[in-house]
Amino acid sequence: MSIQKYKKLDKRFSIILTAIVEGYINTCSPISSKFVQNNISISISSATIRNVMSSLEKDGFLKQIHKSGGRIPTDLAYRFYINTINTASSSFVGKLANLEDELKTISSNVDELLNATALMVSRLSNMFGVVTITDYHNSILKDIELVELNDCRVMLVLATENGLVKSIVLDLDIKIATKYIDSITYLLKDRLTGLSLNDIQNTITDRLNDTLIFNHELVQILINERFSYFSISNNKLIYTSPINVLLDQPEFQNITNLQQILPALEKTYLNGYLNNHFDTSSDYDLIGRENKDKMFKDCAILTSKFQTNAMSGRIGIIGPKRLNYINVKNILNTFKKVVQDAI
Repeated sequence: MSIQKYKKLDKRFSIILTAIVEGYINTCSPISSKFVQNNISISISSATIRNVMSSLEKDGFLKQIHKSGGRIPTDLAYRFYINTINTASSSFVGKLANLEDELKTISSNVDELLNATALMVSRLSNMFGVVTITDYHNSILKDIELVELNDCRVMLVLATENGLVKSIVLDLDIKIATKYIDSITYLLKDRLTGLSLNDIQNTITDRLNDTLIFNHELVQILINERFSYFSISNNKLIYTSPINVLLDQPEFQNITNLQQILPALEKTYLNGYLNNHFDTSSDYDLIGRENKDKMFKDCAILTSKFQTNAMSGRIGIIGPKRLNYINVKNILNTFKKVVQDAI
């Protein structure tokens, strides 16, 4: 039976299903009819509750691990729950005031702000926190440096007005004298700072072609690779919390379950996954097999999209399907607002 049809059924189904989901979220133990009876606001007999639970199981919302035991929610039950719950919780949001103030004090540095956001949402939810940047809209170059390394290598460092710092190591065929690196750095500062990265991509050749060092190997590398080096929207960024927070969850205290998800939390893989599965046309949340990735089949991924004049992205939490959806939603929505106000 579809979720939509359940919305039109007797409210007992919704009340009982909600009680089972919330009971399992809080206890991580199969839920009995007696537990349901003691935790709902209306008076229903145990026999009626058992009949409803049987129907819910038949239609795919519950499953029973042991014949004589209680029942646990399925992916469909969690989807029903998250689609119908009211996440408004002013008392919870009020507890975040100090954290909001803490984030706003570092709002001038986007890297630090987003990294702190991933850590804070993780700390509050006791789940894995992640922030991704999907696009930069107005990235103005504030400063540029070329730093001499060793073995024919030079680091290009870009700093933008919105606080992003990007560094790229250039592997060259020859070792470049320090005086040339200094001269090229001075030239780049003079001709490129104050421009948007898009403007630099489109006009760098014209801006540098009247200079004596235009044909220098390093300058030509920067020109030829301008769409890669002077670009942030094509170099998606991701900030994550430590993974060990998941060890507090019973589901991941089993080493096999933890090992299953670890490769998916590696930054490169996770960033690609989130960008591919959380586009503008998708839900902001994926539960269990909705993820369409076997590494996430026992997980819930909840996200909230933020957008400012400078950038857009997502703040997310990854944990077991048995997470506190109300708290998580409030955490994400609160930090979405903080990030949008700060950047």
